[in-house]
Amino acid sequence: MAGQGFNRRFFLQGLGASAAFAANFFNSKVAMGQTASAPVRLLLVPLQHGWGRDRDHGVFSGTETDFTIPAPLAGFEAIKDQCVFVDGLRGTLWGNAHDVSYSDIFTAAVPWGEGASDQLGAHFPEPMGPSIDWHVANALGVNALRVNAGFRSWGKPYNPTCFDGNSRELAFYTSARRAFDAIIDPLNQSAGGQANRGREAVRDRLFTFLGRDTDRMLTKVSGTERVKLESYLTAMNDLSNRFEPSAMGGLTPDQIPPRPGDNQAIEQEMDDYFELIRVAFLADTHRVAVLGLGEQYRDWTWTDSMGTERVGNIYGSDFHHEVAHYESADARLAFEGWAAWYVTKMVQFVRSLETTIDVDGRPLIDNTIIVLTGEVETGSHDTRSKVHTVIGGGGGIRRGRWLDLPDVEPRARDGVFIGGQDRSGAQIESGINYGKTFGRHHHADLWVTIARLCGAPVDRFGFPVNNFEPIALT
Repeated sequence: MAGQGFNRRFFLQGLGASAAFAANFFNSKVAMGQTASAPVRLLLVPLQHGWGRDRDHGVFSGTETDFTIPAPLAGFEAIKDQCVFVDGLRGTLWGNAHDVSYSDIFTAAVPWGEGASDQLGAHFPEPMGPSIDWHVANALGVNALRVNAGFRSWGKPYNPTCFDGNSRELAFYTSARRAFDAIIDPLNQSAGGQANRGREAVRDRLFTFLGRDTDRMLTKVSGTERVKLESYLTAMNDLSNRFEPSAMGGLTPDQIPPRPGDNQAIEQEMDDYFELIRVAFLADTHRVAVLGLGEQYRDWTWTDSMGTERVGNIYGSDFHHEVAHYESADARLAFEGWAAWYVTKMVQFVRSLETTIDVDGRPLIDNTIIVLTGEVETGSHDTRSKVHTVIGGGGGIRRGRWLDLPDVEPRARDGVFIGGQDRSGAQIESGINYGKTFGRHHHADLWVTIARLCGAPVDRFGFPVNNFEPIALT
């Protein structure tokens, strides 16, 4: 069969994935305009090298509700009333912080001391559990959209951060155009836009590998397999025909973004991703999203220690080592300026959610949870006490706060286990007993809280050894 150009297994898998998306969409009361109750949406945003704050160069000060935000996070002053700064979550404490943490930041389940896996290739260890995005989407029976704006390193098209219930890596869309064509473009037709393009986008998604001559492919199967195949085709065609030219979930044609271009500059690609996520949340095609942000932006402006304005990496072409690892005071300022640019992009996105009215009549940001994180705190590889910025009011989050979580001294850990566990479940304590303090809480504690706020029940997340107690956000 394969020699005749038809892969039945791949075909049925493709239909199954697309049918799952479509079934969730048409079963959504929000998408079909049948409810005034708004669901919680979740967006996770990992930034390569972290968001630039570290305890040696920028600390929060003040009280929980009256505080000063340090550089380079200072841009969040514009939306301070939407934010909760969760200050002091520890991550992995062994191995190369970048490589291990990519697999761990959303799973909290990477076995202690392991190296590269067969699945992920060089550098990246394999977790023993799913990522929080998959957990929430699977528990609620909703779709997750994973998109990538240059979030990659070591030759991979994207860093491995998302995993399913079998610890299999979940793919990202690596261009806004592909994400649009596969998922968002059909809304053009449902909102009274380009009907033919909408139907074609759906069918292209379902039948790309069959080409245009589906009848020819049907001749290659017979009996019960043919009957099953025909039933799938009938169901999918019926599904396509149900995209009626009327508003869905409150969407109108002018709310559907234009199709993104190909090979765009990273800034435009990010803007298109943000808009796709906003529309997907509003239309309820997806309630969970992950946007990986990489280091590719090159034209940020920053001011050096002499007060001179600079543009980009003035030290060479290796951003990772020359800027993110900042071996001088000016390189540190360059890194802060770079991270600050990404803060401005997040602020713009949050502003767009503030002016988008959800199905319940409230701003979309009130029903959304955004969590900003990174594999390390900064290029210094510190994972002992990272800041996670939580934005939005989904699940009843009480915003406008700085949560200064307790630390633990390396030599006197106050009964808190600091370390990890291996695949057998054995606990392995970290031998570090010097230097900076550790966060008492692991990022697993935050993911327990986030899952519950999204409506996904969970008692603990990741390895048991990483769980202390949930973070109080409400």
